[in-house]
Amino acid sequence: MSLVRSFRYAPIDGASRIVRLFSVSITHTYYTLEDGRCADFQVAATPDTAALMASLGLLLRNEKAGFSIFYDPDNVSRLVTYLRQHAEDPDGNSGFWSRLTFLLMLVNPRFVGITALPIQLRQSDLNLYGSNTQAHWRDETAVLSETRFMDADSLYPVVGNDVALTLPHDTGRVWVTDISGATVIPPPGGDAVVIFDTGDSPTAPKQATLHMSSLPYGLYTIRIETAARKPIPSMDYPRTVLFVPAGAETMVLLDMLFTQPTPGSPGIYPIAPMFEGPPDPALCGGVHYQLPFDARSTVWQYYVVSQVPGTWLGDLAIAGPGAGFVQDPNPVTLPDGSLARLFRSDAVLPMRQKSPQHFHLSGRRHDAKGQDDAIAVSRLPVAPASPVWPAQSSTTGTSEMFVYV
Repeated sequence: MSLVRSFRYAPIDGASRIVRLFSVSITHTYYTLEDGRCADFQVAATPDTAALMASLGLLLRNEKAGFSIFYDPDNVSRLVTYLRQHAEDPDGNSGFWSRLTFLLMLVNPRFVGITALPIQLRQSDLNLYGSNTQAHWRDETAVLSETRFMDADSLYPVVGNDVALTLPHDTGRVWVTDISGATVIPPPGGDAVVIFDTGDSPTAPKQATLHMSSLPYGLYTIRIETAARKPIPSMDYPRTVLFVPAGAETMVLLDMLFTQPTPGSPGIYPIAPMFEGPPDPALCGGVHYQLPFDARSTVWQYYVVSQVPGTWLGDLAIAGPGAGFVQDPNPVTLPDGSLARLFRSDAVLPMRQKSPQHFHLSGRRHDAKGQDDAIAVSRLPVAPASPVWPAQSSTTGTSEMFVYV
């Protein structure tokens, strides 16, 4: 199933009345030279969303650091009619859960390294999830994260078309719900998920396979209970997963609901609430959302090496505002056999495209003849975007810089 990466947006003339329904800007504190704009993603509508947008006359435009959705104000009634016709989930519960779903695919392989996420994160295992049901106002911008930034709390396991489950021995029913709480597996009127025994023992775990291919890409929760419809205490269930295309470079799945799904629901939406009747067209559109990421902070390590054969360094010190540095008592042997003096920062420091950190090195060089020369480096290098090595905390890291004097 192919992804639709964008629609072509080309107004016929200056009189075109097409306007933004909403826009999403992607920001990152690492990109200080870009005013925080992050161009590390390409945005694609999922196949189901692309078909829905085509039927409603909506247009997607990828931008340098985000995307926008456009609509024709003359077609607002068509959109409102669609939302009203679909204001009921498969279980018969009312609510305006219609939404557009987008896949954000990485175009910068260094993104995880510079971002405050688990440093050994693999996209094939975990992806981030965001939704305007979580949005909150910060000044005049609607922020698409529950906390200040998208972080590890927004990560969910990734699944494909077929999901093999290992279940507690007393499992009698398995089902899957979407973000509205509606049951989507088994579908309404469909056969129950088949559960298999794995052994003769009554306490042996059971197995089942979920077939997800008929579902739209999105966030789902796998639930279990006994045959008597009683809860089963389990650390593994309910399990919330992200169903995304296999083999895609997806990093984020983003759900954007058109309007408030139920009275009292939190979040920020591009179309005014529809519980009392059709919304005022003047209240439709124009919401600007921000998807914010924070830069990783790392321990900075400087390896200081003498370039003059037969000499050694002493009285070394690294100083500057923002952190102190502690020197290892013993020299470190580098892969090429040379000896280095290792300094570690006593605090983690934020990575930046243009770092404000300004550290300097002082010391002396000694040789066997007793000669003693002062050395000084007025500005040491700062942490590079790559490589970033693991540290004690999974969301920090270690940055290594080599200084030859």
